[in-house]
Parts: sequence; C-alpha cells; structure tokens
Amino acid sequence: MEKLVFIGFFLICSTLTWAQEKYSRDLNIESVKKVVNDAAQWQIEHIPTAGRTLAFNPQFTGWADGVFLSALADWAEYDNSRNFISWYENIAEKQRWEVGHRSLNPANDVAVSLMYAKIWQKTKKPRYLISQIDKWDGKTIENLAGGWSPLIPTIERLDYQMKYYPKTNNIKFEVAKNQERWCWCDALYMAAPTYALYANITGNNAYREFMNREFWITMEALYDKQERLVFRDTRYLTMKEPNGAKLFWGRGNGWVVAAMARILNFLPADYPSRPRYEKRFQEIMSRIVSLQDPNGYWHTSLLDTVTYKSPETSASGFYTFALWWGINNGLLKKDIYLKPAVRAWQAMVLAVQPSGMLGYVQPIGDAPQNVSALKNEVYGTAAFMLAGLEVAKYVEKK
Repeated sequence: MEKLVFIGFFLICSTLTWAQEKYSRDLNIESVKKVVNDAAQWQIEHIPTAGRTLAFNPQFTGWADGVFLSALADWAEYDNSRNFISWYENIAEKQRWEVGHRSLNPANDVAVSLMYAKIWQKTKKPRYLISQIDKWDGKTIENLAGGWSPLIPTIERLDYQMKYYPKTNNIKFEVAKNQERWCWCDALYMAAPTYALYANITGNNAYREFMNREFWITMEALYDKQERLVFRDTRYLTMKEPNGAKLFWGRGNGWVVAAMARILNFLPADYPSRPRYEKRFQEIMSRIVSLQDPNGYWHTSLLDTVTYKSPETSASGFYTFALWWGINNGLLKKDIYLKPAVRAWQAMVLAVQPSGMLGYVQPIGDAPQNVSALKNEVYGTAAFMLAGLEVAKYVEKK
C-alpha cells in the first residue's frame, strides 16, 4: 500500500513538473495573460457535450457552461486579444438569450445570466423585439432600452422564481419541495450574484432583498461556526470522513467564497448587510488558508487529505480567486495572505498542461473524490480565469 501511495504521489509530481515546462509562474502580466488565454482557448475548443442534454444542465444555458461563460466574459473584458467576446456573443444570439430550462434546482438556470448582463452593459444595443410588453411596468421597459432587450428572459425567470419560491420553514435537502430552494451551497454561486447584479441593472430592489434573505437562510443553516466552513447541504451535517473529520467538500466551499466575492462586487457600498458578507468572507478565508497543502493546492475533502490525496483545481481555483480578490479589495491583509495567494496561483499554473488544458478538476458531483491530471471541466477553467484576472489586477497596481 505504501508503494502504491508513493507511486501515485510521484505521478502527480511528474505530471505537474511536465506541465510547468511551458508556462511561467512569474507574477507578470504577460505570463498571466498567456496561461489564462491558453486555458480559455483550449476549453472553448473542447466544450463538453456529455451530460449537457439533461434538463438540469443543458448545453450553454445550463449551470456548468453558464459558470464558464460568465467567467469568460469577465476575463475577456480585461483582455480580448483572442477575440473571446465575439465567440460568446454569438452563443448568446444563438440561444436567444434564454436561461436554462426550468429545472428541479432553478438556481442553476440563471448562472449564464451574468454573461448576458456583461454583454448588455458593454453595448446596450437592442437585440430582438419583445412582442408582449403589456405585462411589464413602464419603468422596467424604459430602463431596458424602450422594450428592446436581451435581458427579458432572465428577468422573467427571476420574477417567476421569486413569485413561486417554496414557502417552507427549513432547507432540508431531503425534502423534495426544497429542491426548488437554495438548499445547497452551490446555489449561492449560481443564483445570488445574478440577483445582486440585476437589481443594479433594473433598479428593482426586490431582487437584492430576495437574494440577501435567501443567501443568509442557506448560509446559516449550513455554516459550521466551529470549523468556519460550509456543508454542501443538510445531508452532510452529520457525515464523517474516513479519518473521523467532518465532511466539508472542497469545491462546495469554493462556490461559497467565490459567491461572496462576486456578490460584493455588485452590492452598493452603503448596503446594510454588506459588512455581514465581508465579515463572513474573512472568517471562512482565514480557515481556508490554513488548509492549503505544501504544494499550494486544496483537495476535494478539506479535512481529509489522506483519503483524498490528489490536488483539485476547481476548489483551488476558487480559493485562489477569493484570496487575490480579498487582497485587491482590502478585506484580506497582504502580510498574512499574499504568500499563500502566490503559492496558490503558481500551483494553478503548474496544473495547466502544455496543451492548455487545466487538469485535476473534479467532475460534476457533490462530494469528495480523488481526481487525475486528465480530468477537466468548464467550471475549473472558469475559476482559473477569475483567479488570473485578480492576479493581473494586483500586478498592474503594483
């Protein structure tokens, strides 16, 4: 058994060293742009089709591709040297700016809407005529360019979700009706930032108030104050890892801290609950940074890295993003967090293979599992782009 563990560790190190032959880990703008653009380009050329025909995760408008497209829109706004904007604008047009199919987990349906908002904010050009405008109030129509707007499908879905949101007194994942609530930690990333941004775009404060209320209901139900970590959903509150530790999923907590960073980007500076988000972000990140492994990564299980030895880059990518975002926005002190942030970025770069593929991404799931260098998914590359954007911002400032 010891020999097998050693061989596995050797293979991980060998693969990561081999990947490093192409990409520089130096903190300079050109190095960051090169590796992020290559990773994004590879992902565009290898958009998955498997698992993209089901109602809960359709191609492009589903949650997985929506996370990728929204992150790509953020990155391309900073550096469009590969003309990524034309690529995702074409997708928006072909999809007629629709959101995901109404699924059992409707929070997933609006992850793609951050990309739509980014396009609209950049151009604000009419896309197609809304034939039925009598059901919209005049102020909303006026704000959205006189009745011509690509954002109507998203707004329809946000309004629908708020109107028909389940009225339950708990968020127990085991209760079927609760599947339509934000009853799992991923939902905080999929839906909450969209509500926060669209409140700004439309002037509809109800979106922000709904987001704030439901975010904290979910957060407080799943947050472990002792560990300063978030359970994936209520099924995990009593689960244990093989080593006896509580079960905290790596990517699950990545969704949470990345969600808070993105929400804070959209919340007004004087919003009453803003300090609450900032404090919780700081609490969780102070715990997260203590769980970074010596190579700069985090694993699929945060508290059992013996059972789950392999690095995992969707979790690591979101933590890297959160670290650099926190430093850039003054919420994380440089003297404490800069060194782990640098290690995290360099580790992420090391996981990008010479082809541009980001490896060690855990497949779609909801619990820890070991992964290999050949595993990739779009949300891993999304996290890498968001992290690279914050690294680039820091380097430019300095």
